[in-house]
Amino acid sequence: MTAAPAGPSSTGSAIGYTTLFSMFSSQSNGSLRTRREAFVFSLIGQGIIVVLLTYFTCCVLEGPPKVLNKFPSTDDLPLIFSGNSGGGGGSFDKLPPSQGNIPRASLDEQLTPPNVMQPTAMPKLAVPETVVVAPDVELLQGGQIGDPMSRFTQALSNGPGGPGGTGTGCCDGVGDSVGPHAGSGPPGIYPAGRGGVTVPQVIYNPEPSFSEEARKAKQQGIVQLLLLVGKDGHTHDIRVAQPLGMGLDEKAIEAVSQWRFKPATLNGQAVVTRIMVEVQFHLY
Repeated sequence: MTAAPAGPSSTGSAIGYTTLFSMFSSQSNGSLRTRREAFVFSLIGQGIIVVLLTYFTCCVLEGPPKVLNKFPSTDDLPLIFSGNSGGGGGSFDKLPPSQGNIPRASLDEQLTPPNVMQPTAMPKLAVPETVVVAPDVELLQGGQIGDPMSRFTQALSNGPGGPGGTGTGCCDGVGDSVGPHAGSGPPGIYPAGRGGVTVPQVIYNPEPSFSEEARKAKQQGIVQLLLLVGKDGHTHDIRVAQPLGMGLDEKAIEAVSQWRFKPATLNGQAVVTRIMVEVQFHLY
């Protein structure tokens, strides 16, 4: 009996080991040379596919959109009071407040609150009555002072609220709410950056995401939003001032609703303010 010499074909592992390196050997036979060429072409093709995928992905996927942390100039901040701010007052009278118009609107410090009753004596220094409302808000003024929402006209009365002002609320305003403002609704909304009111500072602003429609169309631009910053620093009543479309307005509102601010203050006390912010969308 003769023993067979050990060689490359003795085991399956040896075959695999030899074949793998034989593909790149200059002494390989024709079959191995063909397989080597096929392997090289396959490797090149896969490399081209990876390069193309990387290129198109970089062109389509967007980077994180930039969000403006700086607010517009305080001179350009909008003054929005109508329907969202309120005030109240009265003289603890038994009768309802008399119907009338609010006194002069001013953002200056209030020196004389509204008063339906005529003074019984001439004051030493006449100071016009005012309510703390933005002067450019279109409210009927002039004539008999009173509560525009009241239907009581039988006699002059500042109403059961008080102290000071006219209505059923409190504290030198006109209406059934609180503060030296005018109208129903939550206490007054102050204009940021004016009349001693500070501008709220953003402390947390997660970035907005692109809508699928805008991403496919490569839509870019700016969405401007008007919003209230509450005393707690949360955002409220977010409205689109300058739309962009393709779902980006909704994405901007969704992001800004999560923003948190250091609230504006007046005389060291947190107050509600309305501001404008810009949310930028850019593809990279």
